[in-house]
Amino acid sequence: MWRARLVRILGDFGRGTRRSSYVSTLDFRDIPTPKRLPVVGTALSLLAAGGASKLHEYVDKRHRQLGPIFRDNVGPVTAVFLSDPEVMRSVFAQEGKYPLHIKPEPWLVYNEKHNYTRGLFFMDGDKWMHFRRIMNKLLLKGDLAWIEDACEMAADLILRRLLFYSEKGAEFPTWKKELYKWSMDVIVSVLVGADTYRQSREDIEPIVEILASTVQAVFETTSKLTLLPATLAARYNIPQWRRFENSVTAALKSANEVVNHLEEKYPKGDGLLSRLQEEGLDKADTKRIVADLILGGGDTTTYTMEWMLYLIAKHSDVQERLRGGDKTLAKNVLRETLRLYPVAPFLTRFMPDSATIAGYSVPAGTLVVMSIYTSGRDERNFKEAARFFPDRWLRSGAHGCVGVGVQQASLPFAMGARSCIGKKIAEAQLQVTLLKVVKEFQVETLNKREVGVVMKMVAKPAEPLRLKFTRI
Repeated sequence: MWRARLVRILGDFGRGTRRSSYVSTLDFRDIPTPKRLPVVGTALSLLAAGGASKLHEYVDKRHRQLGPIFRDNVGPVTAVFLSDPEVMRSVFAQEGKYPLHIKPEPWLVYNEKHNYTRGLFFMDGDKWMHFRRIMNKLLLKGDLAWIEDACEMAADLILRRLLFYSEKGAEFPTWKKELYKWSMDVIVSVLVGADTYRQSREDIEPIVEILASTVQAVFETTSKLTLLPATLAARYNIPQWRRFENSVTAALKSANEVVNHLEEKYPKGDGLLSRLQEEGLDKADTKRIVADLILGGGDTTTYTMEWMLYLIAKHSDVQERLRGGDKTLAKNVLRETLRLYPVAPFLTRFMPDSATIAGYSVPAGTLVVMSIYTSGRDERNFKEAARFFPDRWLRSGAHGCVGVGVQQASLPFAMGARSCIGKKIAEAQLQVTLLKVVKEFQVETLNKREVGVVMKMVAKPAEPLRLKFTRI
């Protein structure tokens, strides 16, 4: 019945028709909902699907059952889930002046317990808008060649380590640790400028090593609190909470020490720190902004790089083409990787006002969850959606996209006022590093079976990726 109702209202849903042709608005309670049990609701269904680590698959299954919009609970909160690209874009158009999103509960509990003020990700209202405008100006607009230079420097460092182990005939040890180090190299190089980092590498690298290890620990300990109510974990001070709390304290301390060290020893650098000073930020605000930039970029770029290398390892033809230094292809490999393996499979917004979404009246304050894992793998958006095909992103023709444009059907960095502030940094570091690695190495995967996805704060490989680097 729900399917006939949607077809009547939306016409040829999911195939590029405009949503402005609604003939009526349906009640919020009419949104399709999975069958629920008394008290526990759909919790048992989620557990049967694999629990929180398989939330993306559970939601994807629900979309296939119920359609591109359904209503379900996220813990005690009722949420509306969306997978249609144009409807998701309509949410961003109605997100308001000060968009609100879900923040990780363990972090909120930590911030409250320690009276700790965080950066952009945790800010709201006028305060958020003030600092967001400054960061937009510095990281998203104008000539950003200085960011690419910083990423080139960091890519050279990890490539140098790859070459060192290759020449010794040894396997590349502690791969995940090295990727976190590379990610922190990028951020610190962005902070002081590529030239300053190159000239002072012996002084800066030791503090980056410490920073990388503490950031990695935060990710690992946070992911272990996924299934536990953070408020209760903190109240009873259980071991998982203590490990998380200690890791966050160490990471924030490390991030602040890095900023202090860089500002003290390299006040004339040509990176983000000096630019923030020129914008009038004081030291406290600078530390908050930079700490969030550091903690937000560690796991996201680490796992995206892993997925990229895994995919090109399975597609030697794409890898061979990359060796020509084709920047457009590198960009499209990244886009295709994030379509298939978005590190954040869900985008969230709390609707500031009542809104019409996909023909339904949605009350103010409702949590809307945009399922970009599903939209990126939907055959209504992409032909052969499960296929890794970077050329589908070429502007010269409709390579594998149906109905809506590929730009609309994959939104790994979100869009609108609260889109990812580190987007340009992440894009540059991933593309630059990919091109440098394939120029020197043939990358192969030793995994015998297809590697799945699990949710551990971000979408990560379900088993360790075994990558082999052979010098060309």
